[in-house]
Amino acid sequence: MRKPGSRGPETLRNLRAAAIELLAERSYEGMNLRLLASKLRLQAGSLYNYIESKPQLLFWLMKDSTEKLLHEFDDTIAGIAEPAQQMRKFVAFHVGYHIVNRKEATVLMTEMRSLTPRNYRAVKQLQRLYTDKVHAIVERGVAAGEFIVEDSRVTTFVLLQMLTSVARWYDPRGRLSVDELVGVYTDLAFAMLRARRSDSAAPRVTGVTANRAKVQVNGDPITHSFDLGGHLLQISITPPPKTRHSTNGAAKPSNRPSVRG
Repeated sequence: MRKPGSRGPETLRNLRAAAIELLAERSYEGMNLRLLASKLRLQAGSLYNYIESKPQLLFWLMKDSTEKLLHEFDDTIAGIAEPAQQMRKFVAFHVGYHIVNRKEATVLMTEMRSLTPRNYRAVKQLQRLYTDKVHAIVERGVAAGEFIVEDSRVTTFVLLQMLTSVARWYDPRGRLSVDELVGVYTDLAFAMLRARRSDSAAPRVTGVTANRAKVQVNGDPITHSFDLGGHLLQISITPPPKTRHSTNGAAKPSNRPSVRG
């Protein structure tokens, strides 16, 4: 960004909000700097006191958004030692952030293709850092015996895709509050991770149907049913699995989760 004038910080905040609004409504191809200037009630030439070009504007928005996400992630889990509690805090943060900033998140998801190759690599590197931070929580949980997953990297990718998708469909006029959706997503995340946790540590879901079958002594799966409004999602997971031995003597889990929706 070019060095702003005396009213720089306020103008940049307004510019950022207006640019995200236009990108969410019109896409990168459909917006231009003249439209942005009009929205800000500025002369088109005045924008060049703050931005050099349309491609540079997009890069600034994406870089700034991803860096903000990284910093807030660090603040969220700072001082928390237990992986399960870190995961619970992360899910609440990530879902809440993408609901409150859903237009910004949508732009970040859909306009990566519009970045120049160099800028794409720079933003992708920041996104990898974020993914690595989440992956580290999963790895710590597996090492501590709190999570049971067969591939921590794939599980991390799937988890992030599931949580981030809330920005695409969430409607503030809908039936569920943000807290209720966080409860649903927390239950789904812990079911995916086959987390070993006590009932007292389990996330609470209010206003949402979340029926759990009782654990049977014979190891039958537990079925989590989530009524998301017009669609019933069912996830079946086993209790902490019995193990079977492979030919080389290594113990392996004998059951896997299944999802029906």
